[in-house]
Amino acid sequence: MDASPPPSPSPGTLPRLSAQGRSTLVTLAVVLIVIGMQWIALRQYRAVELEQAGTAFERIVDQSTVSLTQQTAQYQNALLGLRAFYFASDKVTAAEFDRYVRSLDIEHALPGLRAFGFNRDIRGEEQQAYLSWVRSQLSKHDPVYTNFEIYPTATGYRHHVVESIHPALGNLRSLGYDLLSNDIRRLTIEHARNRGFAATPPIRLQQAPNAIAVLMITPVSISNWDGTHSTRNTVAASFLVSELVKTAIAPTLRRHFHLQITDRGPDDEPGLQTAVLYEDEQAMVTDQPSLPPLIRSHLFGGRRWEMRFTPRDADIGFIPPPVVIALLIGGALMAGTISHLVQQRIRRAARHQALARQASDCVLELDAKGVVRNADDSVSRITGLSAAKWRGQALWQSVAEQDAEAVEQGFREVLARGGSVALECRVPGPDPKPRWVEIRLGNHLQRRNIGALLAQISDINTRKDAEAEIARLAFFDPLTQLPNRRLLEQRAELTFSAARRHRGRAAVLVLDLDGFKQINDQAGHATGDAVLATVAQRLLAAVRDSDTVARLGGDEFVILLGEPANEVDVRAAAARLARDMALPLNVDGRNWFVSASIGMAMYPDHGLRFAELLSLADIAMYRSKRSGSGLSTLADPPAGAAPA
Repeated sequence: MDASPPPSPSPGTLPRLSAQGRSTLVTLAVVLIVIGMQWIALRQYRAVELEQAGTAFERIVDQSTVSLTQQTAQYQNALLGLRAFYFASDKVTAAEFDRYVRSLDIEHALPGLRAFGFNRDIRGEEQQAYLSWVRSQLSKHDPVYTNFEIYPTATGYRHHVVESIHPALGNLRSLGYDLLSNDIRRLTIEHARNRGFAATPPIRLQQAPNAIAVLMITPVSISNWDGTHSTRNTVAASFLVSELVKTAIAPTLRRHFHLQITDRGPDDEPGLQTAVLYEDEQAMVTDQPSLPPLIRSHLFGGRRWEMRFTPRDADIGFIPPPVVIALLIGGALMAGTISHLVQQRIRRAARHQALARQASDCVLELDAKGVVRNADDSVSRITGLSAAKWRGQALWQSVAEQDAEAVEQGFREVLARGGSVALECRVPGPDPKPRWVEIRLGNHLQRRNIGALLAQISDINTRKDAEAEIARLAFFDPLTQLPNRRLLEQRAELTFSAARRHRGRAAVLVLDLDGFKQINDQAGHATGDAVLATVAQRLLAAVRDSDTVARLGGDEFVILLGEPANEVDVRAAAARLARDMALPLNVDGRNWFVSASIGMAMYPDHGLRFAELLSLADIAMYRSKRSGSGLSTLADPPAGAAPA
């Protein structure tokens, strides 16, 4: 029998798909769905990339702004410190001015700051007398004053003359310059007298006419050249704005933006006068989506600075189209496998993060240049700084400035010699007090599965606090917080050594309270302790900062005076202490009265050793007690000494 042909489909109906066809259709549908989802995800990824780039750029701008403001604050504080030096002295000579500014070590401690100057305010009719005084008196300090002149030559009611400048190298051109000859400087001086500190708009310095600079001015009160007292003199410091930017902002940050700093005028009248203080080279033009510029403001010396940060590029690495197509196809074909691997990785990362949160240490990965390239989230708990603040900069840039050199040296040693090294340092964070950590560095660059230097960081803040407390208890009286005998002996050696070098004197005073036992008997030891603490504060207020007040025990105190001129000074100091002790002591709302018996011994008149002077002063104190309360007695001269 002949085989019958397969039935033909009825007109108007679709042919049935085979199982293989249906599988192919489902696979194609899954691929299309995955490709569509990936395309949407890619679009979102590009948007997130742009947003993250903007966030990162804003963080760089904020960090750069903070660096600039901190650098200007350092300049301002340095000038105000010089002002405090003038206020603390009745008269400051040119030599003392040079020594003080030299001690600031501008080149290393204040990079970018160009010079400090002292400016003398004189009346027009005093000009010739003042010039004669400068040429005759200041030329003894420096021959450059022999031909001192005021310039530019002009007649006027007043002149404000640059009298001293340091460092002199490269800045002598400003010596003798009359600041009132320039309207900008004149207005800034007036502003400084009204507010205590002021900065100029952009100017050209006499010693650097080709660069834009800012001059900071603050008034000082001091004896004038003719012996009168004047509050119209000023001290000033200058810096080039380009050097400020170079010093404050690290090159790793500056490569991200084009910076323009504009002076917008006085802070109380912004926009009245504008001038460009600084501008980088022109920003690069790219075809990538660009980020908008960010603007930050800074008030400095009565001026409003506007800082405009324009990104040089968006730092966004978009995926090329061929790669996008390959990723879409590959992702569609391997969606299940990738999902499985991703879930495994997420679980492993979660386990590692949980262990890191429980650990007492954290680990940073460093490249061969010392830059942190990886830091886990536990670093924030241990160091106080987030992982983002560690990443991307050298390890020593995140520690305290005073410890940075030691950390960098330790890194160089491990990099050159291999092995490991342990370092203790401080890490500044959001808290006012830096946090102590221990860093153990190990070189694993040659290990293929690591290829980095590892820094294991441990929190040792509690241990350091305990060590500091132990050190404090070893040298200070816990009740009065005054130095104890151990610290007193050390300071006495330093004081006597200084007296020997300068052929001067020192004095040891032993003070014992009269009537203190009655306070203990009447009100108890708690009140007695409060009285002793009050006495300690009163003694500290009665002596100079360079002197030492110590408690030996009970109600006995020792005062170490450095460099008294003679016996009269020592007796005057003792009389002042006795007078202050006789005043009522208010404790717990009640007035208590004590007096002080004081014994005195002088170095080197009565001896050369502290123990010997303390013993003689103690004997003299007991003589005072026997003679009557509230008296002071000088120790007897040593046997064989010639009468004074």
